Amino acid sequence: MILLIPPASVASDNLEPYKPAKASYWLYGGGLGDPIPPKTNDKKIAFSIEGEAAQQIFDAIGPDKHDACTEGSGTRFRARDKENLSCTRSKEGDHICNFGFDLVTGKSIGGSIC
Repeated sequence: MILLIPPASVASDNLEPYKPAKASYWLYGGGLGDPIPPKTNDKKIAFSIEGEAAQQIFDAIGPDKHDACTEGSGTRFRARDKENLSCTRSKEGDHICNFGFDLVTGKSIGGSIC
């Protein structure tokens, strides 16, 4: 006997559907510090997420790390994937996370610089 259970009935009660997030993005070529207009063979995207979504990411990727860009400012810094995903929490409690992708290769890249 085979018993088929619909996926919704075995899903965890604490899983939520996609939620809206405050985000912005930037398409560019070259590097973040020296951008050029995107081209077919050189196109990247950088995302910046703020608010609750950024806070949840920040909380998930702890602990804090040393960051020369924010040192002495009261801003906390956390990162993963060789800093390709980075988040900050300002001393006022505002959260921002940045990440990016090389759209030609599909690889994860950083989404912010100092």
